[in-house]
Amino acid sequence: MSSLLELDKQNITISIPADAQQILTILENDGNQAFVVGGCVRDSLLGRTPGDWDITTSALPMQVKSLFKRTVDTGIKHGTVTVMMGNTGYEVTTYRIDGDYADGRHPDSVEFSVNLTDDLKRRDFTINAMAYNSQTGLVDEFDGMGDLRNGIVRCVGDARERFTEDALRMMRAIRFSAQLGFEIEASTYTAIEKMAANISKVSMERIHDELGKTLMSDNPDYVRRMSETGLTRGILPVMDSILTDRKCNSTLGLIKHSGKDIILRYAALYNAAAPEDVNRELKALKLDNNTINTVTKLVKLSKAGIEETEPAVREAIHMYGREFIPLMIKHQQTIIDAKEASTGIMMPSAKKHIGVINRLYHEIIERGDCISIKDLDINGNDLMELGITGPRIGDTLNKLLHIVMENPKLNEKETLVAMIEAE
Repeated sequence: MSSLLELDKQNITISIPADAQQILTILENDGNQAFVVGGCVRDSLLGRTPGDWDITTSALPMQVKSLFKRTVDTGIKHGTVTVMMGNTGYEVTTYRIDGDYADGRHPDSVEFSVNLTDDLKRRDFTINAMAYNSQTGLVDEFDGMGDLRNGIVRCVGDARERFTEDALRMMRAIRFSAQLGFEIEASTYTAIEKMAANISKVSMERIHDELGKTLMSDNPDYVRRMSETGLTRGILPVMDSILTDRKCNSTLGLIKHSGKDIILRYAALYNAAAPEDVNRELKALKLDNNTINTVTKLVKLSKAGIEETEPAVREAIHMYGREFIPLMIKHQQTIIDAKEASTGIMMPSAKKHIGVINRLYHEIIERGDCISIKDLDINGNDLMELGITGPRIGDTLNKLLHIVMENPKLNEKETLVAMIEAE
């Protein structure tokens, strides 16, 4: 898809999906205004494929509900009804004027409007405040298209007002700059610096969503702007310390070289921290347990090595799991790549070591070597038949497992029974 930014506003045609267009048509045929709005317009202009197609309309929520067979009241208090077209939902929101934001996120009151401008001027950034339909064309009252051309993230109207309405918008500004490779306009950036402490009003779930999207962007090193503006100071002290001390540049290099995997990106971000601090902060961020535990282990083991022997690799697989070892290898490779890039000094022995571990790991997995108790050719029932009971069962199986991990050829029932009887 080619970019539409080189065209005049009057000549722009956006290809709207059939279901979204049908919603617009039904609303318009009922005498209402209706436009696709926000991110789908922005992405279409940039030649990107929109993920969602949101619709704004002059129709009141109950009118919207009356026009469509299947709707969900996702935010009807604030004017949003989700219209279901097949298995896909489209958010349809009535033009609105928001009252004050006492809680820093939700308006205390909402007044519905018949004026599209009222709706657009309450939005966060100019690049997200454009609307389009095939009859009117592009509606861009705040020069969002100009900011797209110039690569700028700028608040609609007064930045301090926008950030007072929802403090998370400060992180969203950085997230959009990272995803699009844009600069944050000066007055918008200054407002973030002055209002950064207000981010404490925002839930950690919403914060980790924006942080994760920033880390998973094509410019994950833009995460530094979260510390430079003071956003992380009060809420993520470990991350803030990493990004404001002398190790910052090496951390940013590590993030940039990391694979596009959220676990690897978090491991790169927190690699310079103590594992216990990483674990505590990721829990505070309300990340899922798998991400917390895996990132913590990657950080803990980032400086630890595995001997270049099959028994050592089998032991590592047993301790950390089949799925973890490939991540550990990738993280170690990232550390090497980042060091080579920053110092200009090649590290052939370190690369060779990682290559050997990787080869041994795949050979062990492909062969199906015994790396856990369930892989043993003997089980608890067999031991009970031999007269072994209670805690001795687990102890015996663990002892046999470590013997077999040293020498997989011993994993035969008769051999294992013979070893037990020989004791």
